[in-house]
Amino acid sequence: MTSEVDQLSSASLTRRSFLILPLAVWAGQLLAADAPTVPSTPSRLPPGACPLNSGGPSLLGSRWFVMSIYNNPVPKPLRMTMLVEQTAMVGTGGCNNYTANFVQVGNRGFKVNELSRGEKPCEVLRPEPGKPTVDVGSWEGKYLRVLRRAGSVQQLGATLQFYDFNGKPSLVFGKIYGSPASLPTT
Repeated sequence: MTSEVDQLSSASLTRRSFLILPLAVWAGQLLAADAPTVPSTPSRLPPGACPLNSGGPSLLGSRWFVMSIYNNPVPKPLRMTMLVEQTAMVGTGGCNNYTANFVQVGNRGFKVNELSRGEKPCEVLRPEPGKPTVDVGSWEGKYLRVLRRAGSVQQLGATLQFYDFNGKPSLVFGKIYGSPASLPTT
């Protein structure tokens, strides 16, 4: 007798579950229709916004010079610069002009997806007689390799700190003040 009662209880439970199943499916479809859709392509930034801001002030149109690469100070006679544009960083790597196109990654990151530079041969500088020489081509190559691996940035006053994909500080820039016409050419 007990087994017959168990069979009846499980049969009615199964019947109830079967009757509730269409209601649950309908409710799920209704809720899914109200959920916001996530665009499959990244949304365009509003005009004047810059994906390099990492939550801080916009860097759009700002000019910088490289102070150090992985804590190695850039030699004084060498001038490597960067101008932040809407989707690119442009400047001089020491002897060649470069363009590093980037895309926004997530809310606070970016990725350089294309980097191009001139093909002018770089010279070796001798700051003063008896002082070590500066291989401009070597420094330019280091800078552009590290810039390609940058993933986020933070502005601290008049300095700009880039971080690689592992979160390690990589490049430190100093702000260039003044009009573009007053910038030194390299």
